Amino acid sequence: MKEQVFTMSREIYYLDTSALVKRYVLEPGSEVVDMIFRDAYRGLAMISYSSWNIAEAALVFDKYGRILGLNTRELMRNMMRELRILSRLHMLRVIGVTPTIIRNSIQMIFKHHIYVADALQVSSAKTINSSKFLTGDKKLAKIAEQEGLQVIYVE
Repeated sequence: MKEQVFTMSREIYYLDTSALVKRYVLEPGSEVVDMIFRDAYRGLAMISYSSWNIAEAALVFDKYGRILGLNTRELMRNMMRELRILSRLHMLRVIGVTPTIIRNSIQMIFKHHIYVADALQVSSAKTINSSKFLTGDKKLAKIAEQEGLQVIYVE
């Protein structure tokens, strides 16, 4: 008798920078992002983002550091440590900035009149067929929906 192999289908949650930052800085929507991270640790969800998010998150952490007096280096260390753990657990998928993603992003820039960073996020999520696209940006949420993504707006 042939052994059947069952594979668990995991949701792939693409986090734009605004959603990713909510994991490390308490703001409205942080609880939703925390829940997705808990599911990733349990093997029930895959977290994904663009390599671009790391640099953009550093920019946001720097802003919070200057405005709110938060420890920017500690925020960055915490994020990198957690992302390494999720990577080792095979629950993280980092999307590189490829020529195809750049080409698709340029098309979205002209179509929706958006910043390149936003276009990169949507293009990256579409490239991996993400189950859900998380963002705290209302305008980007609307554009992602127009591009066929299922959006979770984390206000």
